[in-house]
Amino acid sequence: MKYLNKKYWIGLAVLTLSACNIDRSPYDSITSDDLTNSETSAQSVTLGNYSRMKGWSDNWHRLFEYPSDNVALSGTTTDPLFFTYNYQRIPNGSRAAGFWRSSYQIIVGTNKVIEAVEEGKSDADDQLLAENYYIRALMHYQLVNIFGRPYVQGRDNEGVPLKLDGDPERIPVRSTVGEVYDQVASDLLRAASLFTADKSNVYATKEAAWALLSRLYLYMEDNTKAIEYADMVINSGKFSLVATERLADYTKLAPESNSETIFAIKFIPDADYASNGWYTVGSLYANIQGTGWGEMYASRRYLEMVREYPEDQRYNFIKPVVVDESITWALYVDDSYSYKWKEVTASGEDYVYTEDGQQKMLERESDGHGGYHYFIQTAQGRKRVLIDNKLDVRNGFPKYYVLKCSGQEDQVHLWSPVISRLAEMYLNRAEANAKSGNDAMALEDVNLIRSRAGIPDVGLHTMANLGDKSVLDVVLEERQLELAYEGHRKMDVFRNGRTMNREYPGTHLSGNSPIYTIPANDNAVVEYLPEGQLLIHDGLTQNP
Repeated sequence: MKYLNKKYWIGLAVLTLSACNIDRSPYDSITSDDLTNSETSAQSVTLGNYSRMKGWSDNWHRLFEYPSDNVALSGTTTDPLFFTYNYQRIPNGSRAAGFWRSSYQIIVGTNKVIEAVEEGKSDADDQLLAENYYIRALMHYQLVNIFGRPYVQGRDNEGVPLKLDGDPERIPVRSTVGEVYDQVASDLLRAASLFTADKSNVYATKEAAWALLSRLYLYMEDNTKAIEYADMVINSGKFSLVATERLADYTKLAPESNSETIFAIKFIPDADYASNGWYTVGSLYANIQGTGWGEMYASRRYLEMVREYPEDQRYNFIKPVVVDESITWALYVDDSYSYKWKEVTASGEDYVYTEDGQQKMLERESDGHGGYHYFIQTAQGRKRVLIDNKLDVRNGFPKYYVLKCSGQEDQVHLWSPVISRLAEMYLNRAEANAKSGNDAMALEDVNLIRSRAGIPDVGLHTMANLGDKSVLDVVLEERQLELAYEGHRKMDVFRNGRTMNREYPGTHLSGNSPIYTIPANDNAVVEYLPEGQLLIHDGLTQNP
């Protein structure tokens, strides 16, 4: 059996430090001999694998969330994230390359433990193996979902290399999507069978393995198994949905203090908060107390969804940046997908404004649940408006900050990324039931999540009030509402064969060839493999 040598460990440490500059893994000096002769060393490498996931999570979030219809960038940038956001892929993008590199670095770390630790020797050894099998599965799973087509589009499509040994010199060719999914399932099932300790939710556990299996099988459209593993997590009794009145504080809690979180990548106050939070994920979404770029906002599409019910607590994850509370705006989107607004004055339940010296009134229609939708007549026709106080504006884009990746333990942009949580299990089960024809059961789970969000009974779904929507439609809408900014939306759209509609304001529509909609079979659905990898590994093939 070949083991990683000292030269590799040093090289790996230097590479990671230069790549993300935040890795403080405790295992930089561990050698192969140390690993095979010391349980403590195997534990150190395992902790190092968790530590590396902190740097990994930055590009993970950006690659999965920025191509969604939840976000709207308010300016151009030289950061390669722009090409992920606007679907104008480049083969030498540092974000995709960094994600590839860090994922395989973590995989090699897990393989070293798996190769060195003997299964069945002790409970402690089995626990270490279980955690590393889980982490390896998570890495391969996220890789194939970035660089491979959705599973439902064909098992035989090219996926990513399956790295199942600790030899850094051995670079396998790409496996198929189906082969990668099969290996992920195998690793998760093996992990679930080996866990011996009941650890907190910042470590891999059998429930975390079940949760990822539920998602894996959902993506494979093995709906029976998706339901089975969601049920196992739900019925474990270890987790409970955060109460409605605490939902807005979800990301402010340390993950161990959150009853809903199944597995999160733990970021520690101060220790994991370099540069005063300026280069965190949350810093692009908001400027809080003077910290953060505040350039990526909630999309108009998401705003209209989450503001449908004033009681919906999920809107508290969005912060309109008000600059004058004495002025009210009616904001709409014109035919060129640019924001426009009129200053309006409330008059009872109506709003009036002055145009060309004449006083006019916004049109209003019942929203069907005790409130109103407002509209304005323009030269381009009738437009839906949102009513807000006067907002701060950047490059013509009103600022709607996203707070879902900020605020943990009173540090403005500290955030522990959530990999799995209980709400997802209910929504996995709902989607699988919808696809299995169990409509009532699907709606029951959707309504559970809606009720927890604070939506009143009038806003709960029944078969009689769906209108033109299918049960699957409302399940996917609820997934978007609930799981926004957690890295789910891109896959939820494309694995269901739907089109990503980005016909709303944002700089993804700037330039000469903007992409307004992305069908599920578009080449741009998957990232290019990093160009540098193809140059040094002849066996790798590029995505079209």
